[in-house]
Amino acid sequence: MPDETQTKRFIYPTQGVCPPEIHFKLNSGNLEEIRFVGGGCPGNAQLVARLLEGKPLAEALKYLVGIDCRNGTSCPDQLAAAVTAAKKGSLTPAESFRVHADTSNRCRVGLISSIEGNSAILQKFIHQMQASGIDACYCLGNLTGDCAHNKDLIQSIRKHKIIAIQGESDWCYAQGQEKKSMPPLEQKDRDWLLRLPQVLSFQMEQKTGFVFFGDYIQSLPDYSDFEPFALEMNMVCGLTHFMQDETVFPALEAMIPQFRADIIIFSQLKKWGHWHIAGKDFISLGPASGTDGLSWGQLEVDAEKIEFKIMQAGYEGG
Repeated sequence: MPDETQTKRFIYPTQGVCPPEIHFKLNSGNLEEIRFVGGGCPGNAQLVARLLEGKPLAEALKYLVGIDCRNGTSCPDQLAAAVTAAKKGSLTPAESFRVHADTSNRCRVGLISSIEGNSAILQKFIHQMQASGIDACYCLGNLTGDCAHNKDLIQSIRKHKIIAIQGESDWCYAQGQEKKSMPPLEQKDRDWLLRLPQVLSFQMEQKTGFVFFGDYIQSLPDYSDFEPFALEMNMVCGLTHFMQDETVFPALEAMIPQFRADIIIFSQLKKWGHWHIAGKDFISLGPASGTDGLSWGQLEVDAEKIEFKIMQAGYEGG
Protein backbone atom coordinates (compact mmCIF):
# COMPACT_ATOMS: atom_id res chain seq x y z
CA MET A 1 0.00 0.00 0.00
CA PRO A 2 1.49 3.40 -0.99
CA ASP A 3 2.53 6.02 1.57
CA GLU A 4 -0.69 7.93 2.27
CA THR A 5 1.14 10.88 3.83
CA GLN A 6 2.41 12.01 0.43
CA THR A 7 0.37 13.70 -2.28
CA LYS A 8 0.24 11.53 -5.39
CA ARG A 9 -1.38 12.18 -8.74
CA PHE A 10 -3.12 9.37 -10.65
CA ILE A 11 -4.53 8.84 -14.13
CA TYR A 12 -6.97 5.96 -14.40
CA PRO A 13 -7.96 4.48 -17.82
CA THR A 14 -11.68 3.80 -17.55
CA GLN A 15 -13.78 0.97 -18.96
CA GLY A 16 -17.37 1.13 -20.19
CA VAL A 17 -17.97 4.86 -19.69
CA CYS A 18 -17.72 7.99 -21.86
CA PRO A 19 -14.63 9.72 -20.40
CA PRO A 20 -11.54 7.63 -21.22
CA GLU A 21 -9.59 8.90 -18.19
CA ILE A 22 -10.11 9.97 -14.60
CA HIS A 23 -7.48 12.23 -13.03
CA PHE A 24 -7.25 12.67 -9.27
CA LYS A 25 -4.91 13.16 -6.35
CA LEU A 26 -4.61 11.42 -3.01
CA ASN A 27 -3.40 13.66 -0.21
CA SER A 28 -3.02 12.04 3.22
CA GLY A 29 -5.83 9.63 2.37
CA ASN A 30 -8.16 12.33 1.01
CA LEU A 31 -9.43 12.78 -2.55
CA GLU A 32 -8.45 15.97 -4.38
CA GLU A 33 -8.64 17.50 -7.87
CA ILE A 34 -10.95 14.89 -9.42
CA ARG A 35 -11.48 15.35 -13.14
CA PHE A 36 -13.29 13.15 -15.65
CA VAL A 37 -11.41 13.76 -18.90
CA GLY A 38 -12.45 13.35 -22.52
CA GLY A 39 -16.21 12.83 -22.59
CA GLY A 40 -19.44 12.37 -20.68
CA CYS A 41 -21.53 15.06 -19.02
CA PRO A 42 -19.22 17.85 -17.83
CA GLY A 43 -21.85 19.29 -15.49
CA ASN A 44 -22.39 16.05 -13.57
CA ALA A 45 -18.65 15.38 -13.57
CA GLN A 46 -17.92 18.78 -12.02
CA LEU A 47 -20.62 18.24 -9.42
CA VAL A 48 -19.14 14.86 -8.37
CA ALA A 49 -15.69 16.43 -8.19
CA ARG A 50 -16.86 19.33 -6.02
CA LEU A 51 -18.87 17.15 -3.65
CA LEU A 52 -15.96 14.76 -3.09
CA GLU A 53 -13.15 17.32 -2.88
CA GLY A 54 -11.17 16.72 0.29
CA LYS A 55 -13.26 13.71 1.37
CA PRO A 56 -11.53 10.74 3.04
CA LEU A 57 -11.43 7.67 0.81
CA ALA A 58 -13.67 5.57 3.02
CA GLU A 59 -16.35 8.25 3.04
CA ALA A 60 -16.11 8.87 -0.71
CA LEU A 61 -16.42 5.18 -1.54
CA LYS A 62 -19.78 4.99 0.23
CA TYR A 63 -21.21 7.35 -2.38
CA LEU A 64 -19.47 5.88 -5.43
CA VAL A 65 -19.64 2.09 -5.33
CA GLY A 66 -22.29 0.25 -7.33
CA ILE A 67 -23.84 3.11 -9.29
CA ASP A 68 -24.96 1.83 -12.70
CA CYS A 69 -25.31 3.96 -15.83
CA ARG A 70 -24.29 1.81 -18.80
CA ASN A 71 -22.30 -1.36 -19.45
CA GLY A 72 -22.76 -2.38 -15.84
CA THR A 73 -20.80 0.60 -14.54
CA SER A 74 -20.80 4.42 -14.39
CA CYS A 75 -18.44 7.35 -13.96
CA PRO A 76 -18.80 7.26 -10.14
CA ASP A 77 -18.32 3.49 -10.15
CA GLN A 78 -15.17 3.87 -12.26
CA LEU A 79 -13.88 6.50 -9.84
CA ALA A 80 -14.46 4.00 -7.03
CA ALA A 81 -12.42 1.43 -8.95
CA ALA A 82 -9.69 3.99 -9.55
CA VAL A 83 -9.48 5.04 -5.91
CA THR A 84 -9.49 1.43 -4.74
CA ALA A 85 -6.68 0.54 -7.14
CA ALA A 86 -4.64 3.53 -5.98
CA LYS A 87 -5.18 2.62 -2.34
CA LYS A 88 -4.09 -0.99 -2.94
CA GLY A 89 -1.03 0.13 -4.91
CA SER A 90 -2.08 -1.57 -8.16
CA LEU A 91 -2.49 1.82 -9.87
CA THR A 92 0.90 3.46 -10.34
CA PRO A 93 1.12 7.21 -9.70
CA ALA A 94 1.21 9.27 -12.89
CA GLU A 95 4.51 10.46 -14.33
CA SER A 96 5.18 14.16 -13.84
CA PHE A 97 4.90 14.72 -17.59
CA ARG A 98 3.63 12.58 -20.43
CA VAL A 99 5.97 11.08 -23.00
CA HIS A 100 4.56 9.66 -26.23
CA ALA A 101 6.74 7.45 -28.43
CA ASP A 102 6.35 7.53 -32.20
CA THR A 103 7.29 3.90 -32.82
CA SER A 104 7.84 4.21 -36.60
CA ASN A 105 11.39 4.68 -37.86
CA ARG A 106 11.16 7.97 -39.75
CA CYS A 107 13.17 9.16 -42.75
CA ARG A 108 11.86 12.71 -43.22
CA VAL A 109 9.90 14.67 -40.61
CA GLY A 110 8.07 17.99 -40.80
CA LEU A 111 8.21 20.27 -37.76
CA ILE A 112 5.73 23.03 -36.90
CA SER A 113 5.96 25.41 -33.95
CA SER A 114 3.63 27.95 -32.35
CA ILE A 115 0.83 27.83 -34.88
CA GLU A 116 -1.40 29.53 -32.28
CA GLY A 117 -4.81 28.58 -33.61
CA ASN A 118 -4.30 29.49 -37.27
CA SER A 119 -5.84 26.54 -39.08
CA ALA A 120 -5.32 28.15 -42.51
CA ILE A 121 -1.55 28.12 -42.00
CA LEU A 122 -1.70 24.49 -40.97
CA GLN A 123 -3.53 23.58 -44.17
CA LYS A 124 -0.86 25.34 -46.24
CA PHE A 125 1.88 23.48 -44.37
CA ILE A 126 0.15 20.12 -44.83
CA HIS A 127 -0.03 20.57 -48.62
CA GLN A 128 3.62 21.57 -48.83
CA MET A 129 4.74 18.70 -46.60
CA GLN A 130 2.86 16.18 -48.72
CA ALA A 131 4.64 17.50 -51.80
CA SER A 132 8.00 17.21 -49.96
CA GLY A 133 7.52 13.54 -49.12
CA ILE A 134 7.20 14.05 -45.35
CA ASP A 135 6.34 10.79 -43.59
CA ALA A 136 5.35 12.42 -40.27
CA CYS A 137 4.42 15.88 -39.02
CA TYR A 138 5.16 16.97 -35.45
CA CYS A 139 3.53 20.08 -33.92
CA LEU A 140 5.61 21.38 -31.03
CA GLY A 141 3.04 23.01 -28.80
CA ASN A 142 1.28 26.35 -28.51
CA LEU A 143 -1.23 24.91 -30.91
CA THR A 144 -3.73 27.39 -29.47
CA GLY A 145 -3.46 31.14 -29.14
CA ASP A 146 -5.34 34.42 -29.04
CA CYS A 147 -7.29 33.38 -32.11
CA ALA A 148 -10.94 32.69 -32.84
CA HIS A 149 -10.06 29.51 -34.74
CA ASN A 150 -8.56 27.37 -31.97
CA LYS A 151 -11.39 24.85 -32.31
CA ASP A 152 -10.89 24.59 -36.07
CA LEU A 153 -7.16 24.08 -35.55
CA ILE A 154 -7.77 21.25 -33.08
CA GLN A 155 -10.22 19.59 -35.48
CA SER A 156 -7.71 19.87 -38.33
CA ILE A 157 -4.91 18.31 -36.27
CA ARG A 158 -7.16 15.42 -35.37
CA LYS A 159 -8.49 15.01 -38.93
CA HIS A 160 -5.01 14.79 -40.45
CA LYS A 161 -3.67 12.66 -37.57
CA ILE A 162 -0.82 15.07 -36.90
CA ILE A 163 1.32 14.16 -33.91
CA ALA A 164 1.12 17.09 -31.50
CA ILE A 165 2.54 17.91 -28.11
CA GLN A 166 1.34 20.37 -25.51
CA GLY A 167 2.74 23.88 -25.23
CA GLU A 168 2.35 26.38 -22.42
CA SER A 169 -0.76 28.06 -23.84
CA ASP A 170 -2.33 24.62 -24.38
CA TRP A 171 -1.61 23.68 -20.76
CA CYS A 172 -3.21 26.92 -19.53
CA TYR A 173 -6.32 26.27 -21.63
CA ALA A 174 -6.54 22.70 -20.34
CA GLN A 175 -6.42 23.96 -16.74
CA GLY A 176 -8.86 26.84 -17.29
CA GLN A 177 -6.03 29.32 -16.66
CA GLU A 178 -5.79 30.98 -20.06
CA LYS A 179 -5.28 34.73 -20.43
CA LYS A 180 -8.42 36.86 -20.44
CA SER A 181 -7.78 37.78 -24.07
CA MET A 182 -8.03 34.13 -25.14
CA PRO A 183 -11.37 33.13 -26.71
CA PRO A 184 -13.69 30.57 -25.08
CA LEU A 185 -12.99 26.89 -25.67
CA GLU A 186 -15.38 24.01 -25.04
CA GLN A 187 -14.60 21.54 -22.27
CA LYS A 188 -14.12 18.66 -24.71
CA ASP A 189 -11.39 20.64 -26.49
CA ARG A 190 -9.76 21.55 -23.18
CA ASP A 191 -9.78 17.85 -22.29
CA TRP A 192 -8.15 17.00 -25.62
CA LEU A 193 -5.39 19.50 -24.88
CA LEU A 194 -4.98 18.07 -21.36
CA ARG A 195 -4.40 14.57 -22.73
CA LEU A 196 -1.64 15.65 -25.10
CA PRO A 197 1.87 14.52 -24.22
CA GLN A 198 4.40 17.14 -23.19
CA VAL A 199 7.24 15.19 -24.81
CA LEU A 200 7.40 13.16 -28.02
CA SER A 201 10.20 10.69 -28.71
CA PHE A 202 11.01 9.41 -32.19
CA GLN A 203 13.51 7.33 -34.14
CA MET A 204 15.40 8.20 -37.34
CA GLU A 205 17.66 5.34 -38.45
CA GLN A 206 19.95 4.71 -35.44
CA LYS A 207 19.28 8.09 -33.86
CA THR A 208 16.82 8.74 -31.05
CA GLY A 209 15.21 12.15 -30.89
CA PHE A 210 12.67 13.97 -28.80
CA VAL A 211 10.71 17.20 -29.03
CA PHE A 212 9.31 19.45 -26.30
CA PHE A 213 8.01 23.00 -26.13
CA GLY A 214 9.97 24.62 -23.30
CA ASP A 215 10.55 25.18 -19.61
CA TYR A 216 6.90 25.28 -18.49
CA ILE A 217 7.24 21.50 -18.17
CA GLN A 218 9.64 22.00 -15.26
CA SER A 219 6.91 23.83 -13.36
CA LEU A 220 4.32 21.07 -13.76
CA PRO A 221 3.07 19.45 -10.54
CA ASP A 222 5.55 16.88 -9.18
CA TYR A 223 8.08 17.46 -11.98
CA SER A 224 10.87 14.94 -11.57
CA ASP A 225 14.46 15.10 -12.78
CA PHE A 226 14.37 11.30 -13.09
CA GLU A 227 11.80 11.14 -15.89
CA PRO A 228 12.90 10.21 -19.44
CA PHE A 229 14.67 13.12 -21.19
CA ALA A 230 14.49 15.34 -18.09
CA LEU A 231 18.29 15.70 -18.07
CA GLU A 232 18.34 16.95 -21.66
CA MET A 233 15.51 19.41 -20.95
CA ASN A 234 17.23 20.70 -17.82
CA MET A 235 20.46 21.28 -19.73
CA VAL A 236 18.74 23.04 -22.64
CA CYS A 237 16.34 25.17 -20.59
CA GLY A 238 18.39 25.92 -17.50
CA LEU A 239 22.08 25.57 -18.28
CA THR A 240 22.18 27.06 -21.79
CA HIS A 241 18.98 29.18 -21.82
CA PHE A 242 17.84 27.34 -24.95
CA MET A 243 21.35 27.30 -26.43
CA GLN A 244 21.66 31.10 -26.22
CA ASP A 245 24.57 31.03 -23.73
CA GLU A 246 27.52 29.54 -25.59
CA THR A 247 29.88 30.12 -22.64
CA VAL A 248 28.40 27.05 -20.93
CA PHE A 249 28.67 24.76 -23.96
CA PRO A 250 31.77 23.02 -22.47
CA ALA A 251 29.67 22.12 -19.39
CA LEU A 252 26.89 20.91 -21.70
CA GLU A 253 29.37 18.76 -23.60
CA ALA A 254 30.48 17.18 -20.32
CA MET A 255 26.89 16.10 -19.60
CA ILE A 256 26.12 14.81 -23.09
CA PRO A 257 27.42 11.23 -22.48
CA GLN A 258 24.48 10.82 -20.07
CA PHE A 259 21.88 11.84 -22.67
CA ARG A 260 19.34 9.33 -23.98
CA ALA A 261 18.66 11.37 -27.11
CA ASP A 262 20.76 12.23 -30.14
CA ILE A 263 18.38 14.92 -31.43
CA ILE A 264 16.83 17.52 -29.09
CA ILE A 265 14.19 19.84 -30.55
CA PHE A 266 12.46 22.71 -28.72
CA SER A 267 10.48 25.83 -29.63
CA GLN A 268 9.88 28.20 -26.71
CA LEU A 269 12.13 31.05 -27.92
CA LYS A 270 10.49 31.18 -31.38
CA LYS A 271 13.92 31.40 -33.02
CA TRP A 272 15.45 29.15 -35.65
CA GLY A 273 18.74 27.53 -34.73
CA HIS A 274 20.80 24.35 -35.21
CA TRP A 275 23.81 23.36 -33.10
CA HIS A 276 25.90 20.20 -33.41
CA ILE A 277 27.75 19.46 -30.16
CA ALA A 278 29.60 16.26 -29.26
CA GLY A 279 27.63 14.22 -31.77
CA LYS A 280 24.24 15.57 -30.70
CA ASP A 281 21.94 17.85 -32.68
CA PHE A 282 20.09 20.67 -30.91
CA ILE A 283 17.37 22.40 -32.94
CA SER A 284 15.31 25.46 -32.04
CA LEU A 285 12.17 26.08 -34.09
CA GLY A 286 10.95 29.50 -35.10
CA PRO A 287 7.24 30.40 -35.21
CA ALA A 288 4.90 29.19 -37.92
CA SER A 289 4.25 32.81 -38.90
CA GLY A 290 7.08 35.35 -38.61
CA THR A 291 8.53 38.45 -40.24
CA ASP A 292 9.90 36.31 -43.07
CA GLY A 293 6.52 34.74 -43.81
CA LEU A 294 5.38 31.21 -43.04
CA SER A 295 8.01 28.63 -42.14
CA TRP A 296 8.27 25.02 -41.05
CA GLY A 297 11.23 22.75 -40.44
CA GLN A 298 12.28 19.65 -42.36
CA LEU A 299 14.40 17.02 -40.63
CA GLU A 300 15.87 14.01 -42.41
CA VAL A 301 18.71 11.52 -42.18
CA ASP A 302 21.28 11.38 -44.96
CA ALA A 303 23.95 8.66 -44.51
CA GLU A 304 23.23 8.77 -40.77
CA LYS A 305 23.84 12.53 -40.74
CA ILE A 306 21.04 14.83 -39.63
CA GLU A 307 19.98 17.41 -42.22
CA PHE A 308 17.77 20.28 -41.05
CA LYS A 309 16.19 22.85 -43.37
CA ILE A 310 13.89 25.81 -42.86
CA MET A 311 11.10 25.56 -45.43
CA GLN A 312 9.27 28.69 -46.60
CA ALA A 313 5.55 28.46 -47.32
CA GLY A 314 4.95 32.04 -48.44
CA TYR A 315 3.20 34.80 -46.57
CA GLU A 316 -0.11 34.39 -44.79
CA GLY A 317 -1.94 36.31 -47.44
CA GLY A 318 -0.05 34.64 -50.30
